[in-house]
Amino acid sequence: MTIHQLQASYVLEHDRILVRMNTLAGEELRLWLTRRMVRNLFPHMLKITTDLVADQSPGVSHDGVDRDALTRLKKQELLQNADFSTPFNGQAASLPIGDAPLLATRVNITVCDGGALRIGFEEDSAGTAAKRHFEVTLGQDLLHGFMHLLEAALQQADWGITLDRTDAPEDPLLTDVFANAKPPQYLN
Repeated sequence: MTIHQLQASYVLEHDRILVRMNTLAGEELRLWLTRRMVRNLFPHMLKITTDLVADQSPGVSHDGVDRDALTRLKKQELLQNADFSTPFNGQAASLPIGDAPLLATRVNITVCDGGALRIGFEEDSAGTAAKRHFEVTLGQDLLHGFMHLLEAALQQADWGITLDRTDAPEDPLLTDVFANAKPPQYLN
């Protein structure tokens, strides 16, 4: 599915973020994101986004200092070219996953060629026979736009979650396992 428009807004009555996506084919996909899902998912997306920008830019050092600055610069560049003034088209020709938004209980992220992310959202609710799911591919422009819209929704939600580089999980292969280790204690 090729995404044409994105919208993310906090819905107080449900205490969730509603994400709406319009495709070029006139379909609308609706998705609920809970606080727990956002807190667990988006630090990983931020790290992947930073890695994608760094991988596509030659001359970036491996210590990560330039990576964060480069990501902020790339995000700023893409957001300047994004169209946030056109209203979201709420008159979809079809709703492929139904009228009710999908409640994301599982998310799968795959990095694609060219710096895009394929994101699969699944709903696995108790008491329902069929699992609902859909998958979208977000290029760099839509990915940064989505993260920007999510930041705005998080400010409305006041959940205490920020999408800052310091929130991103560290790569366990790069983490010094001895940095947090306690020194041994001896009995004499």
